Amino acid sequence: MSYYFSIYRRPQQGNFIKVRDAAIASRNQMPNRGFVTQTLSNPAATQNSNMIVSTTIFESAADMDKVLDYSDTNDEITKRIEAVDALCQTSGSVVGHILHRANPPEGFAPKICVRDMIVAGDGNLATLIDTVAELGQEDWGVRKAVSISVPLGAMNSNQVRATAFFESMADFEIARGKMIQSSLIPKIIDLRAAPHTRIVSRILSFTR
Repeated sequence: MSYYFSIYRRPQQGNFIKVRDAAIASRNQMPNRGFVTQTLSNPAATQNSNMIVSTTIFESAADMDKVLDYSDTNDEITKRIEAVDALCQTSGSVVGHILHRANPPEGFAPKICVRDMIVAGDGNLATLIDTVAELGQEDWGVRKAVSISVPLGAMNSNQVRATAFFESMADFEIARGKMIQSSLIPKIIDLRAAPHTRIVSRILSFTR
């Protein structure tokens, strides 16, 4: 099964362009699929806006092990990461297990990434994952790609992440209108423990 490795960076004032460009350059050196985003809308706007998030996709845990083992013995990679982190107020990483991978349509050029974090009520995790995955397969009236994952090391082990990619904000607007009309939404509301959190980001780099 696939995994993702994301690095979250909050640039210091005046260093946004340097962090953005360095994150894109570093991500583009990886042979794996992945993407870099800039946070546009976050519930904690004064703390987490303009975050630069670099995500690399690994086809298996074994593939991730190979890269991590190589990084452990390659000072060049470590120095590159440290040089970018030195320009940031904060930085950190998240590893997640991809349960349903995104399958972009031919010629898909996403510009918007929407991450929804949903916490399942006790005993509802498996059903919530299946229901959110079913929602992602519905016709939202636009071209999109959706992945479902669970972050490892999360504060709440019942957390589910749905990541949707769109080619524009206009497409996201159309999709939102379709989603709220879905018969699956009331079921998801019943299965979750609390209202979900949504983060909207601009995609700066995307490698299929």
